[in-house]
Amino acid sequence: MRRILSLIFIFCVVFGARAETYTVLVYHGANPPYNFIANGRQSGIFKDLFGRLGELTGHTFKLVPWSVAKGQKLFDEGQIDIEPGVHPSWRAQRRIPGIYSDAYASSTEIILGHENDTMVTEPVQLYGKVIGRVRGYRYGEFEHHFGKDKILVYDNISEKELLSQLRHRRVDYVMLGDTTADYYKSTVNAYKTFKEVYKISTLPVYMRLQPNLSTLQIQLNAALRTMRNNQEIRAIYARYGASLEP
Repeated sequence: MRRILSLIFIFCVVFGARAETYTVLVYHGANPPYNFIANGRQSGIFKDLFGRLGELTGHTFKLVPWSVAKGQKLFDEGQIDIEPGVHPSWRAQRRIPGIYSDAYASSTEIILGHENDTMVTEPVQLYGKVIGRVRGYRYGEFEHHFGKDKILVYDNISEKELLSQLRHRRVDYVMLGDTTADYYKSTVNAYKTFKEVYKISTLPVYMRLQPNLSTLQIQLNAALRTMRNNQEIRAIYARYGASLEP
């Protein structure tokens, strides 16, 4: 009986709530294939993902592009409702860690270098090197290797800027997600020979919500479950040349 009542409650929450508009943080047009500008309009994985979530929940999801640092500040101030594509460990130190949806995909973070660079097996092999990072991104346990006499980190505003710096050898390596790296390597001739020299981590990713959005959390989980069961999330990623871990 208790399970039946719980199912009835979830059904009422998911399908009985009125339609609302929520803001979704996406990082500005230099973060393809998750978010970028095509023909003067936002495009990418997050646009398609939230378009479908809107159909399933009845809500409107408004994508708002900001830099990582500015976006994090706005979330802390309560001006952003949802941040997709993050792992809780990346936001644990924020003023408002938030609540999370179920995992819906995964993210592999890598270190990218030039084609002649030697493969790295241990982070200590990178000590003394300058590695570019998007300002505001976090890398969990790997950050223990950052600092004086360790890995020297150079922050920039976007993956686009980092890759340009790598090309011109203003940094030794860059840290970014493999999906973004693959997108740029497939679309920019100058980057085709860049190669992964070290894998930092592979982690599930979630949608981070403001703590007061527990009802939306339930609704998103139900919608994401439908999309996973129907292979819709995998199809959205594939549309942009990206693949998901099995």
